This record gives sequence, C-alpha cells and structure tokens, in this order.
Amino acid sequence: MSAAVRSQWEAAGRSPSLLPDEPLLTQLIDAAYQASLLREEREPVRCRIALGSVADFQSGSLTTLIFRNKVPLTAHEIRKLAGAAGFYRSLLAVEVRENAPLSVWGIVNTGTRWVNRVNGGRLDDVPLPSNLVLQIIGPGHLVIASGDVRILETSGGVLLTDAFDPFLSKWLPQRFHSVRQSLLQSLPPPAPGELNTRICDSFVKDAAQSVIRRVLSLVRTRGHGGMLVYICDQEDAESLAAKWFRFRVFFRQDRGTRRHRNLMERLVRRLLEIGRAQNMTEITWNDYRRIIDPEVEDLDEALMEFAHLLADFMSVDGAVVLDRAFRVIGFGAEILGDSHVSTIRRALDLEADRTISEPADASGTRHRAAYRLVSGVPDVLALVVSQDGAVRFVASHNQQLTYWPYLP
Repeated sequence: MSAAVRSQWEAAGRSPSLLPDEPLLTQLIDAAYQASLLREEREPVRCRIALGSVADFQSGSLTTLIFRNKVPLTAHEIRKLAGAAGFYRSLLAVEVRENAPLSVWGIVNTGTRWVNRVNGGRLDDVPLPSNLVLQIIGPGHLVIASGDVRILETSGGVLLTDAFDPFLSKWLPQRFHSVRQSLLQSLPPPAPGELNTRICDSFVKDAAQSVIRRVLSLVRTRGHGGMLVYICDQEDAESLAAKWFRFRVFFRQDRGTRRHRNLMERLVRRLLEIGRAQNMTEITWNDYRRIIDPEVEDLDEALMEFAHLLADFMSVDGAVVLDRAFRVIGFGAEILGDSHVSTIRRALDLEADRTISEPADASGTRHRAAYRLVSGVPDVLALVVSQDGAVRFVASHNQQLTYWPYLP
C-alpha cells in the first residue's frame, strides 16, 4: 500500500519530500486502516489525519490547537480523538520525528469550505498545504490526498485507481446540451444601449454538475448506497417512467418538482444583472465563484439544499428518477422488466474509446437493475452508488452498454 501511495504521489507531481520514509508511511496507513474498522459509542470512526509540523498549518484561515503532551498515533487513539476532530471541520495533525514513532501534536480547524473545493461548490477558501492527508471515510475505506487533492483511494483493502471523473468527459455534457440551450435561450435580450453580457454554456454545465457532485459525496459518506436515474426531457418522460418503474413516491408535477430549473433561471438572470453592471462580456464558473452578492449566495445555498434533498431521497431503497432538466419524477423506484443482460463494457478512459468486457452477473442487484434499464432504454443515464462508496456511471455509449467507475 505504501509503495502505491508513493508511486501515485510522484505521478501526481507532488514532492517526495512531503512523504515520510517507508516504515513511518506504513505505520500511518496501518493505524488509519485499523481505526476505520473500529467504532466509538456505536458510531464508525471518521476523521482526517494530516502529516506536518505546527508551522505548516499556522497560516491563512487555519486554526491550530496544540496538545501539551503529544499522543502516540495508534488506532485506539485515533478512535478516541476522531469525535473531537469532526471530519468536515477539523483534522488530527501528526508529526514526524527522527528515530521516533509518529504522534499526534494537535487539532487543526479547517472549517467546512474545503468540501467545496473537493465537491464542486461555489465558495472557496485558502487550501490546505500539500502535505499528506489521510481521510478515513468508513470501514476499510481511506482516501489519501495531498492537501485537498485526492491521490488515491482504497476500499476494503483494494486500491481504486482504475477510475475516472466522467464529469470531465465530452460525452456526458453532450447528453444535457439541449437542456442548457433551452435555459440560455429563455434569457431576456439586453435592453437598448445595455451591454450584451453572455452566460457561458460551461457555467450552466458546471453549476449542474456541482449539485450532482455534492449528491454523490453525501450518499457515499452516508454508506447506504443508492441510484440516480436521468430519463429523457421530452413530454413523454412521465409515461416512460410509469412503464419502467414502480414508484414508492410518484410526484405530481408542479413548481416543487421543477425546483432546480427555477433556481437556475433566477441565478442566471441575477448574474446577467451583475455582469452588465460590472461591464462583463461573459460570465464563467470562475467568475461566479468570485462574485459576492447576497442574492447569489442565497441561490447557491438553495442549490446545495436541493442536492441534500436528492441525497435524502436516495436513502430510500430504489432509484431516484429525474428528467434531464432535473425535474424530480419520483423516488424509491423499482426498475421493472425481466430482460437479462449478460455482459457490460467497462470504460478504460473518459470517452470509452477503450473498453473491456465484464460479466454483468459479477455486479450486485442494484447494478444489474441499472444495466437492464439502460439496455432497454438506451437514452437513460444511471448513477449507481454502492454501500462501500464505489460509484458507476452507466450509459449506452457507441451502441454498447458501458460503465465508468467514478472517482472525484
């Protein structure tokens, strides 16, 4: 494991000097892994552990709280301290001393904005230094990072390295192109003499993806698993849903189910007002992240609340079904149909130019249901989250049933 960390670390362009020598790196990973298998007051251990000196973390908005007496780094001590170093707000800081075992010297309060950098949120903050950080996600589930940048992940002792971020592909945004164009074409033209500020198409894409990144992150960390399904955005979406799903909850369509579209319309209109007032010719995702405006902040928070709502729906057994405009059709959906899918292609790159065939029966029930659905309705996109946190994007691509293992 330590050899894989070192290899991936250097492949990511990180300085080898930021890693301890092999025995200490092995000790750190082993302690974190063993701690992940423990429970404290019936709760699983979840925390972040950073390697570095006090000076490394005494900058920016970070707050360091230094122990009078250092604590040996063991699985038992991690279990006891994890509750005080909440996963989203703080981390345990570990130092390396020559000819001495690793020890915890204090707690670093980072605040929660680091989640936005990882999960595509709008607000940003000073990032962590590029030191080694181990995130204990769940039993046997570790993320090894350089600061806030993921290097590799392990689940159940298996390295998850052969995976991608399909949000960075070309094929995925193309499936939602008509929805983005519909939103942009609904914007009012500039008034006579008013600057023709443009909302960038990629902004709409990034804004939508930030919501789904947050959904996937929430579902992964809750450890329940779930499925999110996108069906066509045409008028027959509901009839298609009724044919292929048996819903626990099938929503009546009104403003509530169109929440995402309504928020996006309000957001882009407000951004146009701000852009014209500031003589901006184009508004991109990076511009959006820099804009300080109460209404924009309220809308951004509402979009993140929508992400939490979808994640809550996914906690119910069955699929959450949306159309491509993010209109919520229903949740707790059982996928109907008894067709058998014998094989599926696993993508070996973002665009699935290279694939290998795998037996569909090697996957769990939730995955096989997604395969049947996409095989029967090739226009559908399914995002499947396992209980262990693994995520697959399932789609019909180049006329082949294909999945992409996802890692952010």
